[in-house]
Amino acid sequence: MLSVRSASERFNIPKATLYEYIRKGKIKALRHPLGPGLLIPEEEIPKLQAISDFYAAKAKEEVSL
Repeated sequence: MLSVRSASERFNIPKATLYEYIRKGKIKALRHPLGPGLLIPEEEIPKLQAISDFYAAKAKEEVSL
């Protein structure tokens, strides 16, 4: 399981964006059993990678304009 913070850092996705995807149900997350925060299951990694790739391509496209 990944914390939202570690997923944000690992996939270079803003935390606010991850929370938005979680809120909309596009990414599954569970409450952390030992305190505040959310944990993203390992099975969601392909989705995180796809989101990361999308935003990287979008940023690259904006630079070339």
